[in-house]
Amino acid sequence: MSNTSKALGYENVDTFMEECLREKSPEEAKKFYANWAANYDNEVKEVEYNGPELFAKSFPKLNVPRNAEIIDIAAGTGALGEKLNAMGYKYIDALDGTPEMLDIARKKNVYRNFCQFLMGCGYESPIKDGTYDVAISCGAIGQGHIPYNAFYEIIAMVKQGGLICWLANDPSEGEDEESFKTVMADLTDSGKWKVFQEPIRLEYFYRKDSAFFRVMQKL
Repeated sequence: MSNTSKALGYENVDTFMEECLREKSPEEAKKFYANWAANYDNEVKEVEYNGPELFAKSFPKLNVPRNAEIIDIAAGTGALGEKLNAMGYKYIDALDGTPEMLDIARKKNVYRNFCQFLMGCGYESPIKDGTYDVAISCGAIGQGHIPYNAFYEIIAMVKQGGLICWLANDPSEGEDEESFKTVMADLTDSGKWKVFQEPIRLEYFYRKDSAFFRVMQKL
């Protein structure tokens, strides 16, 4: 059992991960990750989370220039930033709602700027419209994390012709799935974005679970 799951009173890692995916208010999510931050990097290995590695293997196929301005949405402790920095991407900014997570990301020296902001909560975005060439996110959009309506904020951050790339589980049936379909359809039908690449199913995202790598282009 992980140190964090013990400390927070969870019986085992599976119970802890169920809590991770449970629908939470923004402040609940912020507190959850604040408590997890110090042990996060070690414990995601324990639960066999492979998101950053899978994302990094898929990203080069997009042929994004090395000098692209990139925003890492829900950057956490910087695992994805480390992967892209090692590939030669040096203009990456980190955005996350939890200051404790960003404190750890700072120590890795892979990001230029840091922004603490809770997305999809109706707050005014601190990011100027049209700032970035690419927005990326790994394992953070969807159930228990960033709501799908945050795509309206994310797309505003990106320049015309820029890309929005994310890796996440497909939403489960019910309200979560309906929200996903509604937002995706609205942004497509209103001419805000289009599919840049068909979704790619990637195995072993979390243990034996698969996830989809999706890429949309801002119009």
